[in-house]
Amino acid sequence: MTAAHPSRFPKSVYIVGSILIMNSLFLISSGSFRLQAASSIDNDNFSLARKHSFGFFDDITNDNWRRLQTMVAEHWNHKYPEKPLTHHPAWEKTGHGNKWITSHPAWYQTNFEPNFSCQFEMRVGATGTVSRGNGDGPKWVCDPHRIKRLAAERKAKDPTHPGCVIYSIGSNGDFSYEKGMEEILGPGTCEYHIFDMGDFERTMKAQNISRAYFHRWGLMKQGNVENTQPGAEFYGMKDTVKLLGHENLDVIDVFKIDCEKCEWRTYRDWLLPGLPSLQQILVEIHSGDLANFPDDDITPEIPFFEFLEEAGYVRYHKEPNIQYNDGSCEEYAFLKLDKEFFEPRKKVLAERNITRVDI
Repeated sequence: MTAAHPSRFPKSVYIVGSILIMNSLFLISSGSFRLQAASSIDNDNFSLARKHSFGFFDDITNDNWRRLQTMVAEHWNHKYPEKPLTHHPAWEKTGHGNKWITSHPAWYQTNFEPNFSCQFEMRVGATGTVSRGNGDGPKWVCDPHRIKRLAAERKAKDPTHPGCVIYSIGSNGDFSYEKGMEEILGPGTCEYHIFDMGDFERTMKAQNISRAYFHRWGLMKQGNVENTQPGAEFYGMKDTVKLLGHENLDVIDVFKIDCEKCEWRTYRDWLLPGLPSLQQILVEIHSGDLANFPDDDITPEIPFFEFLEEAGYVRYHKEPNIQYNDGSCEEYAFLKLDKEFFEPRKKVLAERNITRVDI
């Protein structure tokens, strides 16, 4: 059969063909427009997390962020809400000597579990022979890669900004955490300010951590009168910030503290007005001694956790110290969020209307 010559097709075929081609081009074009619009919507779809986390989270969708809000809102801080001191040796009249019934480990097991989750949290410690991320020195950090991004953004806006600042209070000569952070974030990304009353500066320098500074003093309760005279054995939080020239610093990215019970006397000072915001708090808390903390509600633990929650902190990790302790010491990790994030929780707590009967 002889192939038909194009000129032999009716004119209507050309018209229909032209219409089909134009429609196809339109669909392709409109599809491209829809993809661009969807991309724009996706960018906006991260706004809630970005707003509530002060820019820390920039890739969590609004739906997933609301799920996290709900998780925090519905969380119970206590196994026994009306008697949250159940199992606490400062309150229980029976069971002393039986750590399953009356002990600090028993109390921590039944109160203040984590109420938030960081998708990329890491246990940070040097990868060399010192720890390899294990043991007592390393700490859990919420999504360290985000700290690196924020440091770069700050430096881009203001070349004089330190980028990232980390306070480590109490080191006992172990610098595996700081070394591990530098390995993850890169040399020069952060300033590390390490405080301890022991003479560990030479040990720190041997780690070759760039921009690391050792300060040989301990943290005390902030006095009414500022003390910034060099050579003191202890300084308050406000004095420490001023001594380091950080009064105008916007944020301390990580505030790590293990100071053998000084946390109970100083925690309210950590968030004094006029101080940099603490984005993450990594703290080892110890068994509270009623005799030493008369200002607190029977024991210091519950006021401590309630104070941080009221200030806008969620708990993303909890780890008992079981190598050098019986579980009476707990490692907690907190993350600062905007108070607007906690609005659903306030409603839930109002609806529960729990009345404590152990005070």
